Amino acid sequence: MGLSARDIAFVIAISGVTTLNVFLLGSVTVALPTIGRDLHFQEADLHWPVNVNSLSYGCLILFCGRLGDIIGGRFMFLVGSMWFAIWSLATAFAPSSTIFIVDMALLGIGSAANTPAAIGLCSSYFPPGENRNKAFSVLGVGQPVGFILGLIASGLLTESRATWRSLFYIQAALAVFFVCLAFVAFPKDRSNRRYEKGLDWGGVVLSTAGLGLLTYSLSDSTTASKGWLAPQVPSLLSVSILLLVIFVYFERWRESRNKSVLIPPSIWRQPGAKLGPLVGVVFFGWFSFDTLNYFFTLYYQQVQLLNPLQTSLRFIPMAIAGAIPSIAAGYFVARVPAQILMLFGLLVSMAATLIFALINPDLGFWRMAFFMMITIVGVDIVYPLGNQQIAATFDEDSQSLAGSIFSVTTRLATALGLAVTSGIAASVSKAYNEKHPHLDAESPEVLMVGFRAAGWTCFASTVLSIMVVIFGLRGLGVIGKRACASEHAARPDDLQLRELREGEHVNSKLRQGVPESLNIKGAAIQG
Repeated sequence: MGLSARDIAFVIAISGVTTLNVFLLGSVTVALPTIGRDLHFQEADLHWPVNVNSLSYGCLILFCGRLGDIIGGRFMFLVGSMWFAIWSLATAFAPSSTIFIVDMALLGIGSAANTPAAIGLCSSYFPPGENRNKAFSVLGVGQPVGFILGLIASGLLTESRATWRSLFYIQAALAVFFVCLAFVAFPKDRSNRRYEKGLDWGGVVLSTAGLGLLTYSLSDSTTASKGWLAPQVPSLLSVSILLLVIFVYFERWRESRNKSVLIPPSIWRQPGAKLGPLVGVVFFGWFSFDTLNYFFTLYYQQVQLLNPLQTSLRFIPMAIAGAIPSIAAGYFVARVPAQILMLFGLLVSMAATLIFALINPDLGFWRMAFFMMITIVGVDIVYPLGNQQIAATFDEDSQSLAGSIFSVTTRLATALGLAVTSGIAASVSKAYNEKHPHLDAESPEVLMVGFRAAGWTCFASTVLSIMVVIFGLRGLGVIGKRACASEHAARPDDLQLRELREGEHVNSKLRQGVPESLNIKGAAIQG
């Protein structure tokens, strides 16, 4: 059945806000040099705006996901998005570098609140079937397109009289629009099931501290003067790993006593869910995708010596091509096994890593770099497919938490990817420069040697992702089939009808001798 006007408004609201979250990162990435000059940043501090945004987002994403399941996804989405709008406007008026950095950190909190809530709301609003497939495909389109549009808009506006501040005016205005649209289109929270065991505060503290220190140490390794050899980097990294290990055992202990948990450890062992391999595919895929986007920018500006506007224009083909994988996922998800779709997308994406590793800077854009820009987006097909499978795996009272799994995975993959590849690129370029001392250390020839090494590293990461798909997702099958006869029957605003249908399903299972504790939602989807 087709989407109604309310359905369309719902999808526009959730996809619009999640697009703005990544639009922010794309725009700031290009605009940072201009922002740095305007606000008198020290050169060593230029990395902090993006790092603190990722830090606050990564620290709080699991906490906000579970909080959304407790107090309601609608409330979390509206509050998080309004928070994002307020601090976007505040950032536009930032008078100094310190205030700008603080504003960017506060923006990350809004993103952490509304992103998992958006995915959870999408899962609970649409039952498994054609409309859910469409909704997740649109949601998937927003991730790459938002980042790339941010790059393009930043290049256009920072090179004009509009200045970088106009980016945040636009961002704030759009956020308010999507909040108003969501307020009208979203069903009331009272119709959704809630997580009733309460908040696992011990898990919140351990996961927040562990993820925060991990993100910080990885980010710091790319900017510290000694890189990985800086004493604080391995120290904080070790502490973060220790805290996350304690978090895992703490969650197991709480779940064994039927207490509230932040992430139920048993979910990783659920038959047919394939959650571990899915997270692995996303991690290695986004390790390559986000890292290459970063090095593409460096390649155009430091090797081909293009200005921000010229660089941004070269991302337009990527923005257009970025919609294709998610749209294809929405069409084929109910027809083709997810393993085949993911494998095809990753093979296309792998072509981009090879082109970048072998690229000839002297060739024109349309002869080589163009094909690199349009193939890198192949990995985007994984996002809507994986989110649908995770939504089917988690219970209905944990859909916002489910929405946070991929989000925290992609951020950690990006942080590790930039840390590893930046270190490799720097060391390879340094070694090459030592063999050719007549060249300047910042010359395009020296830098390109390191960039190629980064490209081969991304190639290896994509290969790992493909291996996980081949061996870890075997038997995943088609995940987008309709699981109920009527899509309207399971909408949140038809609560009584949904409960009646589920009650009949429970009685049927009881008559067959199946325990009542069976996960009805998961059984219906897997069946």
